[in-house]
Amino acid sequence: MSKSLSYNRHGFTLFLLSICLMLIVFLGITMTTVLNGNYVKKVVSSDENISLIRSYSNQKLSRLVNSYSSVSSISTDLSKHDIKKIINTSVDEMYDDDSKLTIGSSILDTIGGNLKKASKKQGLNIDAEINQTVSVNKNLMNQMIQDDLGPINNLSIAIKKVRGIVKVTIIVLAIIFVLLAIRLRAKVGSNMIFFHHIGTVGICTSILLSILLAFIYFPIQNLISSNIEYNLHDVLYNVLNGIFLSYISIVFMVLILSVIDWGSTMKYKY
Repeated sequence: MSKSLSYNRHGFTLFLLSICLMLIVFLGITMTTVLNGNYVKKVVSSDENISLIRSYSNQKLSRLVNSYSSVSSISTDLSKHDIKKIINTSVDEMYDDDSKLTIGSSILDTIGGNLKKASKKQGLNIDAEINQTVSVNKNLMNQMIQDDLGPINNLSIAIKKVRGIVKVTIIVLAIIFVLLAIRLRAKVGSNMIFFHHIGTVGICTSILLSILLAFIYFPIQNLISSNIEYNLHDVLYNVLNGIFLSYISIVFMVLILSVIDWGSTMKYKY
């Protein structure tokens, strides 16, 4: 056996490279998905989620606004356009590290504007009462939604800080990975054997990522089912599955490329 290929000789280096690459890939995907407000908006704003959120919001509104006689005769239902606007405002708020989400305020502000337009068309001059209705119910609406979201709200705090930590971590891991790769190349003394080892690292990384994703996905799924209000289950499941689909697609891409690399350089191992 070639002195340069022995997995026993380079096994620990390959293990460290696999761990580093796994964390780099995982954190890199996290930066572009979970910690990326624009990506989250895109996932949450799918047609299916818009319909679910619209139904949820209109149900909450019916418990508040329709109790006021002057506006109960006017439709308070939110349109899909209204929901998208509320989603954009809420995601921006969450990713700006507001300590307390005010999604309820965004909903009521939107419906308040709609009510004013509708009341004017009907010849009603009730802007003052609408403003009062919205103002009085903002805290209650916010509390209702935060109660429904449960611990998910707590996970959104300090996202900017987390993004900074993740960036620094990726840079440090990338430096360690490059240094380990240079060390491995110097020890094996052959480009082809080095690339064969890198293929092995990629395959191991894919396996480790799959295990890591499984350990993350199912606890989050249980968290949603156990702590989130029933009407929001499907929305959060859709968001969770959409985000994890991105992770899984990258895992498969890494695996396929690594297998091709590993197989094409296999003849050089002896």
